[in-house]
Amino acid sequence: MLTWRCATLPRLPCFQPSLIKHYARILPRLYTVLAASSTQQAGPSKAAALIIGNEILSGSITDTNTPWLAQLLYKQGVDLVRAEYIPDDIHDIKQTVLRLKERVGPDGVIFSSGGIGPTHDDVTYEALASAFGAQLKVHEPTVKLMQAHYAKTGKEVNEARLRMATLPEGAEVLVTKGLWVPLVNLNGVYILPGIPRLFQGMINAHKDRFTWGAAFQTLSLYTSMGEGDLANIFGDVAKQFPNVRMGSYPNVDAQDKRFTAKLQLECRNAKQLEEAMAAVKDKIPTHALAE
Repeated sequence: MLTWRCATLPRLPCFQPSLIKHYARILPRLYTVLAASSTQQAGPSKAAALIIGNEILSGSITDTNTPWLAQLLYKQGVDLVRAEYIPDDIHDIKQTVLRLKERVGPDGVIFSSGGIGPTHDDVTYEALASAFGAQLKVHEPTVKLMQAHYAKTGKEVNEARLRMATLPEGAEVLVTKGLWVPLVNLNGVYILPGIPRLFQGMINAHKDRFTWGAAFQTLSLYTSMGEGDLANIFGDVAKQFPNVRMGSYPNVDAQDKRFTAKLQLECRNAKQLEEAMAAVKDKIPTHALAE
């Protein structure tokens, strides 16, 4: 929520033309500065993914959350600018989240995955609380949800399980329908479990929070030319359209002989995207275009 503080201008004494002329000069300038600052927001918001777990780094478990998150944010108009994998280490988590927070900026968000279970190596809450100078405290509404959940299975909410309801004090705690697991938002860091079903379900349930800009649009082109032959063409067009992301990808399917390379252009502005694609097509011989 924005809070505006209005400065009080001194009362203009009557019949002082010099002062009236002075304010007549500066007020339009002030208006111009404020208007410019309100429109010069730093583009679409940025996001980062922080994947926590020794099991990921050892290859015991394959991370599927990051590709899923990347696709969702892409559709939501959010720039995912970093994805990092780190072990269950308090110092590593703390340092990394602060660095990522600086990278995404004050309006950006970080999604952490993993390390919020009941065992000794689940240290994500502790590390993130320390990073932002918060204390850990048992969150009673989460305890109640947990108790209701475990009562159905005949399990006790013991000391170990209470670790999963011991959250950074002052954080926003979101409830996801059908789940007791909290979605904790600490200074723009959304703290999530690593289990894909939970990670993806919880973000999906609250995804309206993460729609900040026009979604990317994509156009693709297939050609029989190799990437080495396309490099100069792509380079020239990229200079013409700096706001259009351009990538080329070789065909890795040995059985598919229809094309050699796929060209993909992405942009939030449909007109610029179409113009860039037209420029690419103009530079590629017709016979080299594939269906």
